[in-house]
Amino acid sequence: LIPTSAHGTNPASAQMIGMKVVLIACDGDGNIDVADLKAKAETHKDDLAALMITYPSTHGVYEEAVKEICQIIHNNGGQVYMDGANLNAQVGVVKPAEIGADVSHVNLHKTFCIPHGGGGPGMGPIGVRKHLKPYLANHSVIKIQGPKSDNSAVSAAPWGSCGILPISWMYIAMMGSQGLLKATQVAILNANYIAIKLAPHYPVLYTGSRGLVAHECIIDMRPLKQASGISEEDVAKRLMDFGFHAPTMSFPVAGTLMIEPTESES
Repeated sequence: LIPTSAHGTNPASAQMIGMKVVLIACDGDGNIDVADLKAKAETHKDDLAALMITYPSTHGVYEEAVKEICQIIHNNGGQVYMDGANLNAQVGVVKPAEIGADVSHVNLHKTFCIPHGGGGPGMGPIGVRKHLKPYLANHSVIKIQGPKSDNSAVSAAPWGSCGILPISWMYIAMMGSQGLLKATQVAILNANYIAIKLAPHYPVLYTGSRGLVAHECIIDMRPLKQASGISEEDVAKRLMDFGFHAPTMSFPVAGTLMIEPTESES
């Protein structure tokens, strides 16, 4: 089960290993439609593998029903896989396991000082609950304690890239727990500052129940295009003319710009 707000890599990776993807609707506020999730989880409970969820969502909001969502999946025999793309709005504030995730991969870009696009397979740890520990990847040359000995590897280098991982280690060591919490707070503050500043000029598509966003905001460029013919692509290119990193265009909603200050800075 994958929400329609998910990044395209979520359904793509599930399809690549032969899984059937069932999409879960989102409501008008950008949250997962809990009723739709419950109905589909119950329909597919005999062969339900997992829910892939991003938290905060790609719509830039904290799913307020996220614990209920995880419990619905567990009640129907599935696991919860949390995409860690937006961990920069979680570090020091909440833990994926406390929310209800069984698996979570940790993106090093945005959150732990690696430029966007840096890395590749194995570039970040995958955290699992204890019951999934035996199923983690092992290595044919250097055996790792914990996973089953005949499990295959996902990376030729058993601990990932020695060119990438020390950067994140140094960042974490130098920031410390208080520094990492501060980085999360600043990421959320920056996104809300931009959303509030732009709101009088461009509709902010999704906000939480208190009118705030998480680490990113989606501004709707469709009214501007309808009034003037200027599209989101025109705006993005004009920002680049002035040396600004262009926001993500038309994702996850066509005709919009998704502004994520932490990603832009990296």
